Amino acid sequence: MSIIGIDFGAYTSYVAGIKDGTVEVFANEYSLLATPTAVAYNAKPRPIGVSARQLVVAKSKSTVAFFKPLLRRNVESHGRILDAIPCETTAVDLKSKDKYATVKVYDENNTAHTYAIQQVLGTYITKLFGVAKAATGTHVEECFMTVPYYFTVSDRQVILEAAKIAGVPFIKLINETAALAASYAFFKKATLPAANETPKKVVFVDVGYSQAQISVADVHKEGAKVLLARHSTEVGGFFFDDVIRGYFADVFQQTKKLDARANRKAWLRLADEAEKAKKSMSAASTKLFAQVECLMEDTDFKAEIDRTLFEELAAPLFKAFEKLVIDFLNEANLNIAEVDVELVGGSSRIPALRAIVERLFQHEAKTTMNLDEAIVRGTTLMAGLLSPRVRKANFTLEDFVPETVIARYTNNGQQKTIALYKRGETIPNRKNLTVFTPEVDLFYESFGTSPRPDLLHIAHVNAAHPIEPNQNAVEPTKFRIPFVYELDHLLHVNNIMRIDKVLQPEEPAPEPQAAAPEQPAEGAAPPPAPEANAAPATPPKPAGPPQPKVQETRIDAFFTHSDGVEQVKQEYIDAEKALLKLDADAEAKAEAMNAYEAYFYDVRGQVEETPALFIPEKMADLLKVLDQVDQSLYDDDEGLTAASYHEKLNALKKFVNESSLQQSVKIEEVPETEPMDVDQKQPPTAV
Repeated sequence: MSIIGIDFGAYTSYVAGIKDGTVEVFANEYSLLATPTAVAYNAKPRPIGVSARQLVVAKSKSTVAFFKPLLRRNVESHGRILDAIPCETTAVDLKSKDKYATVKVYDENNTAHTYAIQQVLGTYITKLFGVAKAATGTHVEECFMTVPYYFTVSDRQVILEAAKIAGVPFIKLINETAALAASYAFFKKATLPAANETPKKVVFVDVGYSQAQISVADVHKEGAKVLLARHSTEVGGFFFDDVIRGYFADVFQQTKKLDARANRKAWLRLADEAEKAKKSMSAASTKLFAQVECLMEDTDFKAEIDRTLFEELAAPLFKAFEKLVIDFLNEANLNIAEVDVELVGGSSRIPALRAIVERLFQHEAKTTMNLDEAIVRGTTLMAGLLSPRVRKANFTLEDFVPETVIARYTNNGQQKTIALYKRGETIPNRKNLTVFTPEVDLFYESFGTSPRPDLLHIAHVNAAHPIEPNQNAVEPTKFRIPFVYELDHLLHVNNIMRIDKVLQPEEPAPEPQAAAPEQPAEGAAPPPAPEANAAPATPPKPAGPPQPKVQETRIDAFFTHSDGVEQVKQEYIDAEKALLKLDADAEAKAEAMNAYEAYFYDVRGQVEETPALFIPEKMADLLKVLDQVDQSLYDDDEGLTAASYHEKLNALKKFVNESSLQQSVKIEEVPETEPMDVDQKQPPTAV
């Protein structure tokens, strides 16, 4: 059993787990901690991660990379960011009824396929889980995965759909800003105030590949609380790359009279060169020379650029970033002298961005956190702390409501709305809504101005069964609906409380019975006779009208999340299973072929270097067999399987053994079996 956290990024993703009480970031098969967010469909097994990133230029029509922005759907235009994705894409059109973005790719047979974006993400998730399994040797049973704080419930549901397609429906979501705050508070607790003291305020400026986010949190030794966040999808690493690439294309057109923008491969190659230039200029202010051989039409590209020119080209981006910080400061109303500022994210290394932050906050911006790993460490930490399998530490994390949540219901035929959760409120949060109907819909506040309100729909709740009227009710029935706003920013309702004010039917009073005369005991004096003038007994007071009572009845609730998503299609799950099987078969075939090839070269080397090891009379036949193997080794093997190569290897080993003087190798053919994964039960781990 293993618990992991995933920082799902637009450019690269990170996977970490809890090992020996600490958080460890796992390396992939290339010994890299960062796994590129890319999937290619041009081969079997499908290249994913590093191998897919290497195909962005060469196999652009078959490769889906940097696709995270496609998960966000309630936007009129994604802008230039979609140009980062090498293959053909179709974003959700707000004028249509489409619910999901799609990509069009070509397989190894040049056959076109169209995939929904959650299918692509599902494939990528299997890769990240594979990285975790390779590092831990056990199955992943719990996982937290990051999302931008501004993702709506319908956007988050697409990610959860992808998890189901990947066969890991237990994935839970956490905001990137919340994970950052948790990472800072937990790993720097020695320097923080106690929980009963005034918390320390920290501002986190996170500039990634496709976005910039800025947030503030209260942190102390026992937890963190995110207070506010703002973002911009017009600032990020891609946008800085793009202005450099545009400059390179202009230089190429001026000097060589060729338009790189009109050639997809050339345009993508310039993007890679622009990224290299950006990183170099972030590290040094000296002039650098960019060069791409045979960019297009056998023509080389060369250009010069330095940091000063780059900052002039990217001036609109820096202004957009400055506006983001100013808007944040205006809303947060912070005493900037009392807050620390931490820079994270790969693009925060750009000196001009740091200069803007320090100028507006009037003090130094720190980089004491790992710029690339801070989020995944916080994500993994919370996965462990919230797991029932891990011994708990005294640590709590709270987040904020990013957009006001509106409850809409009908009362006496009129549609009513009420703000259930307001922006800035703390979550997790429980609230009761008492109305005269069990049917309520939740929306984000901006749904009224959106052409696609279904994408801003949060949830629908109703009674699971028809409501029968209460004949004894003296007032209309009310319904108390308990909403729970969780840390994953999904809302839940488990049941509904029906409230009736009823008048209990009056029960007839029992007839009074005359008491039997008391018999005196034997030998005792008889009781005295009643006096003639004795006062009559006081009659009982007449009972008043029956008072109504409140009667509460728990009823089952029917609860569904956003109208902006559909139920996971079984065909998507089946398609991914089929592709995974093809991938597994291709991997097994490649391993079997490599074993066959390695044994062949080993035997041929022995024949050439030490022929005395073999029987002279059989040497001619052995050389003939080896020559046949050599000629057929790289023939088209489309019809062959892993079992075919196992048979070839066994036959070759048998012939070699029969031709060897030592005959030391005995071949025992055994039926192939599938490896069995055994879950290793681990004792609770302290975080």
